Amino acid sequence: MSSSDENKDRKVHKEMDVEGNLIIERWRFMDKTKKMTYDIDKCVGCSLCFVVCPERAIEIGPVPDIAQNLIEDMPAVLIDTDKCSFCFMCERVCINSAYDITDEEGNELNKSGYLKLPQMWIYDQSTCKYDSINEFCILCKKIRNPENVRKGRHFSRDLKHVIEGCPSKSMTFKSPFKGKVTILKNQLHKCDPNGCKACVNICPTESFFIPQSAEDIIKLGKIACNEDTCMYCGACENSCPEKIIIVERDSVEIETPKEAEKRAWSNRWKKQFENLTLSKENLNEKIENERERIFVSDEDENELDYEFKKISPSLPFSRAEYLKNKVKEKTKQIVEKINETFGKKHIMAFIHKKQLKKLKNYLKKSEIS
Repeated sequence: MSSSDENKDRKVHKEMDVEGNLIIERWRFMDKTKKMTYDIDKCVGCSLCFVVCPERAIEIGPVPDIAQNLIEDMPAVLIDTDKCSFCFMCERVCINSAYDITDEEGNELNKSGYLKLPQMWIYDQSTCKYDSINEFCILCKKIRNPENVRKGRHFSRDLKHVIEGCPSKSMTFKSPFKGKVTILKNQLHKCDPNGCKACVNICPTESFFIPQSAEDIIKLGKIACNEDTCMYCGACENSCPEKIIIVERDSVEIETPKEAEKRAWSNRWKKQFENLTLSKENLNEKIENERERIFVSDEDENELDYEFKKISPSLPFSRAEYLKNKVKEKTKQIVEKINETFGKKHIMAFIHKKQLKKLKNYLKKSEIS
């Protein structure tokens, strides 16, 4: 193999395909391959993947238009293949398993050492009365499938129906997030719940609802959220065209395998997952700071958050000091050469006999003159 072919093989190759409602991204480096499949139909537009993405390869799409059914077959998030590093973070944080990262043949990759959101349900086997023909039992069995649990699969939309339809009430909901939903009452005049319904349509746990009775309308307003079933994913906030919904996440539960603690990149993952508790303003500010710090000046050095311990203290570089030391070193070498040369007997004889021509020729050969 020629050197040019070898260098070509050592480059990362990426490409993108669209198959129906699936967007397929491919990554190849030498003999290693990865394939990421993003399912438009499963995505709820919560943007958790956007928040944790370390490469900023994900952008939020037209979620309000999608939630209002104004456009069809449009992804709620947009992926920049050139920036994507196929790190698995989007897959591990997705609440409805819209992402699936495998090898080129569709075989599961080993992700046992990667952080992820924990399962979003609690199952009481002692009260379960499984019915093989009951649609909710069938759906529940799929959610609890050990293979799906191992892979970190989440089915937020299906889970809601299972909890409501379970004949023995053996499944309960558990959100990985704690927080609150605020509906700006002073902006409710902008809300058209009957004509819009974006938050109601997109909520994966169907927590948003339109109050019907006069008493509820007076108490709750035009639109309301049942926080007992809310997981604080943020889909409602992204979908609202009038920006009157604010979702705040106070904490996030992360499942960290023991293998991850030994990995050098685990701290980076934890920091990216901690972004899930930032407000939109703080997140945008952090992203902007990350972009600005691509170029680091001397003044910025003390502000950097290093994820490693320095082995030795860094020394400031001074070009003037470098040139000064270089001249000193060169002068020292010349003096040493002169002392060595003029210490020779025949040189001393040239000088004593005043044979200047012979001395000059010799010095030229010695590269000292």
